[in-house]
Amino acid sequence: MEGMHLSEIARAVGGNLSGPDGLAQGVSIDSRTIKPGELFVAIKGPNFDGQGFAAQAVRSGASGVMASGNIDWKGEKESGLIKVSDTLRALKELAYFYRKKYHPKMIGITGTNGKTSVKEMTAAILSARYQVLKNQGNLNNQYGIPLSLFKLTGEHQIGVMELGMSALGEIADLCRLVEPEVGIITNVGEGHTLYLKDLPTVGRAKGELLEALPKGGLAVVNGDDANLMSQTARTRAKIIKFGLGDDCHYRAEQITCRPEGTCFIVNGQQVIIRQPGLHNVYNCLAALAAGEALGVDVKSAAERLAGQEPTPMRLEIIPAGRFTIINDAYNANPPSMRAALKVLGSMDASRRKVAILGEMLELGEIEKPRHHDIGVLAAENSDLVVAVGPLGEHIHLGASGLKNNSRHYQDNAALIAELGTILKKGDVILVKASRSRHFEEIVNAIKGLS
Repeated sequence: MEGMHLSEIARAVGGNLSGPDGLAQGVSIDSRTIKPGELFVAIKGPNFDGQGFAAQAVRSGASGVMASGNIDWKGEKESGLIKVSDTLRALKELAYFYRKKYHPKMIGITGTNGKTSVKEMTAAILSARYQVLKNQGNLNNQYGIPLSLFKLTGEHQIGVMELGMSALGEIADLCRLVEPEVGIITNVGEGHTLYLKDLPTVGRAKGELLEALPKGGLAVVNGDDANLMSQTARTRAKIIKFGLGDDCHYRAEQITCRPEGTCFIVNGQQVIIRQPGLHNVYNCLAALAAGEALGVDVKSAAERLAGQEPTPMRLEIIPAGRFTIINDAYNANPPSMRAALKVLGSMDASRRKVAILGEMLELGEIEKPRHHDIGVLAAENSDLVVAVGPLGEHIHLGASGLKNNSRHYQDNAALIAELGTILKKGDVILVKASRSRHFEEIVNAIKGLS
């Protein structure tokens, strides 16, 4: 962040400043990681109140604090205090004010699956020609997008922002901050159906990105996804389709998927990526389409992607001594589970394949049948299915319907205690579950056995 005085920040958000008019050289909402010179914004949530950590932030060198309500403030001499009525709203207002200081072309990316992979691929391609800012990790929500925008400087020509959501209206809200000129939607699938109920509603939520694009903008969409294509009438932007269908502008042909990577032809150009699976062909096509629209031809883009490392915890293939781990533990929903199991099924037929699968959360009424369905598919693509968690019982039941080589454990600890007796030398092991199930614990335990 390029520095802003607290007085300027207070004016931007309609707040009142008391104490020193320090210079904020960044913004943080976490007192544990705040850096000297940053403004601490005391966010209030349903289970926490950041105001209780304001003093700690000041001791760590915060140049100021933004807070709401009645705060017991004793830091006036060291740091300024900006009082506002709502800290989350003020954080967004400040991010928008700061974003308007600069004029990069902004790209928004959403979809049920593949957002992060497409973000990484798109940023890698565009870095061949531009100074690119991308949001880091999972900073893709109402807190993460503002924090990402504060990383902008005058040097950035392109911003690549992954946009996450779990409810209607959230993508539209993020687009008001980002103001994307290019929008990429990877797909519409069964994710967040606890809140969004059904696929048409998921489509409407993702389609908010299309609606936000300007008349001269560009919408890059999965032409093979009927639920997504039904939303395209909402945009004024030019539409470019990617996929396998004959009417797609960026169409993959002669696809070869191997565990070590994927090869295909698009518009006469061979593309080789290190990420396995057909779903990554779609991800790559989306990035190639956006890249070429912004001046990086497919040949140059393919060269950039050829050496790109797979994103950690997303079908990350890890040689681990006696085992090979497919670490896909970042998150899970039915479409991504199916894609991961197909990758497992494509592995060396001479090796035993183990699918360690956990719960897929936020599915609502369809959670039990979808876990059962995944169990059936897991049994078809592996030699041993290991299901974890209460909903894992339905994975186990689905797998047991085809063969008896299935086990169920109530939690990570119970499985980890028996890993040494379950796994065999040479196993290829897929590890996948929703983020909050912390399946990286299982990955680390397997590494410890090797």
